[in-house]
Amino acid sequence: MKHIFTFLLIGFLGFFATGSALAQPFSGGILLGGNSSQVAGDNFSGFNKAGFSAGVFVRTQLDTKYGLQMELYFTQKGARSNTKAEAAGNLAYLLRLNYVELPLIFQYDLGKLRLEAGLTAAFLTNSYEEIDYQENVNEVWRKVTLNSLFGIRFLISNQWSAGLRTINSINSIRTQQATGNVKRYGNKYGAFNDVLQLALFYTF
Repeated sequence: MKHIFTFLLIGFLGFFATGSALAQPFSGGILLGGNSSQVAGDNFSGFNKAGFSAGVFVRTQLDTKYGLQMELYFTQKGARSNTKAEAAGNLAYLLRLNYVELPLIFQYDLGKLRLEAGLTAAFLTNSYEEIDYQENVNEVWRKVTLNSLFGIRFLISNQWSAGLRTINSINSIRTQQATGNVKRYGNKYGAFNDVLQLALFYTF
């Protein structure tokens, strides 16, 4: 957690220092999108859990091609079993994980397209797990996680744009290992959020 807060502080200060040093103006706006998510390492596969994201952003254009954007939004993630899995004899499953996320995103413009890459810190606000339609009280979910973010935006106009992103956990969302956990970015087993996000952005 300490390292993630350090990342946030450095990113926040660097964002504003860079814009100020280059005398670049800032712009801001709102975002609203839908999510399709799964948890890698939970014995279920498929982006079956629907959710939404909503929040605000601030952006500075560094030069004609490069930009830097910070966002703050609420987002819903998790996992859900599908009918095929239940028909095969697996228990019905539902996991809701709600986060407040703070991404720091580098952007590169290619005409009407904008490529994105960055890191996002996710702060868990609440969780709910249901196994075979019965609530399972489980306190194993990590309160703060770090994610990678890659995406592409289509610039519809000076104010409107639409973007598709993949947002994936770097560290495990569980504090304890469980059956079915997988490896990612190292030798430790864990469970990881994988999210496809489709969002609209409006710049004031």
